[in-house]
Amino acid sequence: MIQRTSALVVGGGPAGSTAARFLAEAGVDTVLVERDFSYVKPCGGAIPSGGFREFGLPETLIRNKAGRILIVSPAGNEIEIGLQGGHLFIVERGHFDSSLRRTAADKGASLIEGDFVGFEKNSAPFISRVRNKETNSIMRVQSDYVLASDGITFGVGKSFSIRRPRHLYTISSHMNTHSSDCCEFWFGNNHASNFYSWVFPSGSRISLGTGGNVPRELGGLLDNFARRRFGRSLQHLLTDKLIDATRIFPVPAWRGRPYTVRNLLLLGDAAGMVMPTTYEGIYYAMKSGQFAAAAVAEKRPEIFRDLLEDRFRYRFLLMNIFRRLFFRSDKTIEKWIRIHGSSVVQEIAMKLWLQKDPGSQNLYAYLKAFGSRVMS
Repeated sequence: MIQRTSALVVGGGPAGSTAARFLAEAGVDTVLVERDFSYVKPCGGAIPSGGFREFGLPETLIRNKAGRILIVSPAGNEIEIGLQGGHLFIVERGHFDSSLRRTAADKGASLIEGDFVGFEKNSAPFISRVRNKETNSIMRVQSDYVLASDGITFGVGKSFSIRRPRHLYTISSHMNTHSSDCCEFWFGNNHASNFYSWVFPSGSRISLGTGGNVPRELGGLLDNFARRRFGRSLQHLLTDKLIDATRIFPVPAWRGRPYTVRNLLLLGDAAGMVMPTTYEGIYYAMKSGQFAAAAVAEKRPEIFRDLLEDRFRYRFLLMNIFRRLFFRSDKTIEKWIRIHGSSVVQEIAMKLWLQKDPGSQNLYAYLKAFGSRVMS
C-alpha cells in the first residue's frame, strides 16, 4: 500500500513545521514526518521579537522577554545594550516546536511520528520509506516534492550523496537560579573556541552553554566558563544539583548557498541556515520553510534559492566575512567588541537583529558605521 501526497516534509522542527503550515495554507496536500514528537532540542531558544510578529506567533510561547544584552570581551570589558524597539523572546524548544506542528496540522497538514528510512525512488514522483512509530511498520509515501528539514542528521541529503554542512558543537545545560531580563554573550578562546558562551533567561531558570570545534574539549570549555561566570567548577555545580546534566549538540555552519536538487529542497539546519557570528538559527529556519512552501505552491522549486538569497545572501556574506576577520583570536575579538561600543553601531546592529527589516538600508548603514569605527 502506498500513501500519495503532493509534498513530503521530513523533520518537524521550525523549518519543517513552518513549511508544512504554509503549504497547507496554500492548499497543497502535505505530509509532515517527525521522528519524535517529544524531542527537545538543546538550544538557547532566542528569537527576535520581529520574527514573532512576522510569523504571527502567539506570545503564550514566550518563556522570557530579554530587554538587555551583556557582551563580555576576553579581557573582561563589558558592554550592556538596551534593546530599543524590540526584545529577544526566549522559548522552550519542546513546547515551541510542538506548537508549530499543531499549527501545521490545524491548517490541514497530516502529521506522522516516524523515521525517514530512505528512498525507494529518488526522483519525482518520489517514493519514500517511512517507519511509522505508532504501528512500527514501514509505509511508502509517494510525493511530487520532498522538503528535507531533518537537521544535522541529514538523512535525506545522504540519500542523494549531498555533502552535509560543516558544523561546530555546543554544550549546554539549565541552571536552577533566578532568571533576569538579560541575555549574556561571553567571548574568549579559554571558554569558547570559535564561538561564544551564553547565559539566557529561560522561565524560572537560566540556560547556559558554550561551543567549540572539538566535542571532547567541550566539557573543559564549559568548566572554564562556569568558573569565570559563577565562580564554581562545572563538577561543583552538577554535584550540588544547581544545573542539569549537560548535552552536546552539533550546530551547522552556513554553507554559502542553499541546496535544491530538482524537486528536493533542503531547509533549516540541513541547509546550514545559521547566521555566522551570532549562530542564530530558528528565525532563518522558519524563513527557509516559508520560502520553500512558496516555491512548491507555485510548482517552481528552482525559485527557492532565489527567494532566500534575495532576502539574506548579503547579510550572511557580510557576517561570514566579519567572522573570519574578527573571530580568529582574542585580540581580534576585542577589536570587534570595541567597535560595538559605539552607540551608533549598536543602534543599527540591534535594528538588523531584532526587527528583521527585509530592506538593505539598515545593512548598508551598519556597514558604513562599522567601517568608520574601524578607520578611527
